[in-house]
Amino acid sequence: MIRTKGEAGTGDVVFAVRHMRQIIREMRALTVLSEQELYAAAKDHQAPYELIRMVAQTGKLPVPNFSAGGIATPADAALMMQLGAEAIFVGSGIFMKERATPLDVENDPKERAEAVSRAKAIVIATTHFNDPKILAEVAEQVTGTMKGLAAAAIEEKDLLQTRGW
Repeated sequence: MIRTKGEAGTGDVVFAVRHMRQIIREMRALTVLSEQELYAAAKDHQAPYELIRMVAQTGKLPVPNFSAGGIATPADAALMMQLGAEAIFVGSGIFMKERATPLDVENDPKERAEAVSRAKAIVIATTHFNDPKILAEVAEQVTGTMKGLAAAAIEEKDLLQTRGW
């Protein structure tokens, strides 16, 4: 599995979009290379030649590409699918309310209903990402508002997306 790196818990899908576009761009670039250029690309990407060759032939990775980090609305999920994600991972971002504090889904029935509404809408948007009519309908069904956090406002040392390889 490969995961796009957005900033978890922010509701700011920008970084996940940028990373998805980078992944797709780099895969497409491999499809036009000669065999010798593929060897050089394998070296540049620090990846096995066979993997690079496979991606060059198929135009995609041999593992699922799932998108995560900053995806908090049905529109975010649909956009990531349209950009090439094969699955969506949604975490804490959907449980934020207008004050950017977590919803109290355990003790507040209204807040639980908001979280369930948003989660169901995201599942439907992921499934029907190319159907504008369904996307508009699910967007209208989402109750409650949420205030995101701009990932650009987070100090580099505190970003989750820069961790790991």
